[in-house]
Amino acid sequence: MMAQLNKKIVLEMIRTQGPINKAEIARKAELSIPTVMKITEEFERQNLVKTIGKGESTGGKRPDLLEFVSNAYYITGIDIGRHYVKIVIIDMAAVIMSKECFPTTEEDIKKPEQFLEKIASHVEALIIKSGISKERFMGIGIGMPGILDYAKGDVIFSPDFNWVNVPLMRIFQNRLPDFRILLENANRALAIGEYTYGAAKNAEYILCINLGYGIGAAIIENGELLYGKSGTCGEFGHMIMESDGPLCDCGNRGCLEALASGNAIAKRMEQEIKEGKQSLVSRMVSEQGRIEAEMVFEAARAGDILSRKVIEEAMEYVGIAIASSINLLDPDTIILAGGLTKSQDLFFEQMQKTVEKYKMKYTGKNVVIRIGTLGEYATAIGAATMLTRLFIEKGGAF
Repeated sequence: MMAQLNKKIVLEMIRTQGPINKAEIARKAELSIPTVMKITEEFERQNLVKTIGKGESTGGKRPDLLEFVSNAYYITGIDIGRHYVKIVIIDMAAVIMSKECFPTTEEDIKKPEQFLEKIASHVEALIIKSGISKERFMGIGIGMPGILDYAKGDVIFSPDFNWVNVPLMRIFQNRLPDFRILLENANRALAIGEYTYGAAKNAEYILCINLGYGIGAAIIENGELLYGKSGTCGEFGHMIMESDGPLCDCGNRGCLEALASGNAIAKRMEQEIKEGKQSLVSRMVSEQGRIEAEMVFEAARAGDILSRKVIEEAMEYVGIAIASSINLLDPDTIILAGGLTKSQDLFFEQMQKTVEKYKMKYTGKNVVIRIGTLGEYATAIGAATMLTRLFIEKGGAF
């Protein structure tokens, strides 16, 4: 265990602080030079670390500089979303080598096992198309919205899909038996991606909020995800904001998700138009078939007053929920990510003012609110990152 811990420390130091020399590693890790030499030589044999030149001399010979070989292995990440499925193949620095995006249809949602089989076949095809040998694949990470049974690999309940007790892992393992597969809640996968490679890098206590078709969140403290006693920590979107509010997909009324998610914004606009309100969205829906949140943001950007009102009211709820979370958790960093943040120019400043208005005086003095930086493939990248983290945790072993 001590040898594995030492390997983890050295490998993570080279990954995050490289190029770095052996003496500096020994000093920072409080290990002996012979121990560091033995570990780094092993990593060089595994092609995980390479020498890239000489550092500055401090009196003797110029030391060799070591760097992490991020393309020694590759990982596949999957984001199973309500509107789209996104798949990436990344290296250990989160550089995307291949990617694919295809829509989630109503037929897919009604037949979950067939849908998961379809996703697995797309993953298999993308891996083959990449030309990367199976031996260089670390595994597959899957981000799935909802409450998960991590022991069985089942989706216990997903409000986004209205799935109950779906054997997700069994289907993927049967279809892709040659790969290690990890399953994680989509919001936690997103948070891990932003923490490792994105806007939350180097933060210590993070609340990462996913604003998309639904709303979810994850909490990371000192590099570790929080799960709670029953594994359901982070259901930010199901905080009750109005006791007699609209019905949520989870079965409750007045959830934040039912008031401020992409789905809620679309439904609210649909209701406003049915009641005879005028909006540019009316013309868009006649051309495209049904109202989507994207249309509302597009219309707002074009100056549509009703669209701006719907967005402002939705984001006020989000601001109030964030203020309450600051009062409760006092994080140092809040990351906003997900599809709605593509339109953050329409609401971010106003939402920050709402947060300041509703959080308790003197709380959250050190909190910073940022927009995620990993983009539309963030959850897929985060799902893949789970494998990299496990690999580092084991000291460079599978």
